[in-house]
Amino acid sequence: MAAVLLLSCTDSEEAVAQTMTEAKGTVVRDLSIHSEILGRDMLYSVYLPAGYTEEKQYPVLYLLHGSGGDQNEWWVYDDLADDADAMMASGEVPEMIIVTPDGKTWMYIDNCYGNGLYYERYFFEELMPEVESRYSIRRERGSRAVGGFSMGGYGALRYGVMHHELFCYAYAMSSVIGGYGATDMGNIIGNYQPSDLPGITLECGDRDYFTYDNREFSAQLTALGIAHEHIERSGGHDWTFWSACTPKILRKIGGMFSQGTSAIRSTRAGGSKSHIYALNGIRRNTMQRGINIVDGKKIVR
Repeated sequence: MAAVLLLSCTDSEEAVAQTMTEAKGTVVRDLSIHSEILGRDMLYSVYLPAGYTEEKQYPVLYLLHGSGGDQNEWWVYDDLADDADAMMASGEVPEMIIVTPDGKTWMYIDNCYGNGLYYERYFFEELMPEVESRYSIRRERGSRAVGGFSMGGYGALRYGVMHHELFCYAYAMSSVIGGYGATDMGNIIGNYQPSDLPGITLECGDRDYFTYDNREFSAQLTALGIAHEHIERSGGHDWTFWSACTPKILRKIGGMFSQGTSAIRSTRAGGSKSHIYALNGIRRNTMQRGINIVDGKKIVR
């Protein structure tokens, strides 16, 4: 009898393990949306968790690529889909939809370098409504987050701060903090109350082009009383570093989705605006201006 029970338990465990292994999500690539704001067709890709059904609603994570990338960068160079499959199948993170839009090289802002293209308007007025009506997505703040690397890190910070009513978390890796036609986050952040902001993580390698920027920005957040997480570890500006971040992004944001908006933690602080990051609106390390990051390689104009 004991032997039979042991075999039954073993068979059951193997069946569960096999089910978890086979639980694969679907990456739908190169979906097209016509943008009236940009006057062109734009692409985006979407990860749908295993067993996706319109009978229930899912939280959504928007992930933004770096300069020189596109909507498929996360699916080509990273194990994001495999990480998401495994972590959702095991129950470590809740099921979620992941959206990766094409941001071109426009810093996710309006009128970058005076190009007359209003990407930020497109993102919030066309892309988000399209995605969140096409798929079964919960639309409250506690079920929506944004992350990105390099140029996309800037986009994640900007959107999380300036559109804080829409996002419960912003996770920025190897993030550009300012320049490249975009307003420094150091000159933006002080305009917002700490209690209004989403959760924030800055993660950057100690050999990154933007290590110093991230350190200064983190110090400014601290001076302003803005609760955040600053991770600096060994690494450069490449997919080796970013791929190691992916499970942490899913775990951090999955935790927020599980707990809801009440999980957002921030502190209030009085006093004048800190200027430890920017002086007269100009970054101290101006040598970093004019650098593009393409496929993890530094290209100086």
